[in-house]
Amino acid sequence: MVSVRRGFASFSVDDVDAARSFYSDVLGLRVTAAPDALILHLEGGTAVFVYPKDDHAPATFTVVHLAVDDVDAVVDELAAKGVEPLRYDTFEHDANGVVRGFMEGGDGVWFADPAGNVVGFMDGEGARLFEEATSA
Repeated sequence: MVSVRRGFASFSVDDVDAARSFYSDVLGLRVTAAPDALILHLEGGTAVFVYPKDDHAPATFTVVHLAVDDVDAVVDELAAKGVEPLRYDTFEHDANGVVRGFMEGGDGVWFADPAGNVVGFMDGEGARLFEEATSA
């Protein structure tokens, strides 16, 4: 059997400095430098490795979901910084780009980082259930 000590998620970007600015200055995450890369430090001890890739293509899926207390507050804060939510044809969005009742009754919204990768935010019961399921 494979003996795993620890795991982490990772995704690529085309500009590490732009990613550092977005994740640190815009989203307010704690970001540290790694050789030619970044480490995003999320609450609860989760780390995400962000690395440069010359032929980067944005992921066609959400690269990271972030549980928050209030999706509407996130939308307002990011709109003030010039970041607009993404909209998908498969969901019904309200005027602010929020999907109501998403993920077990919470609300959800998505944004693109400077490399075009998708970052999702969720609140409510869905976020609570996710945190409960992953806190082991």
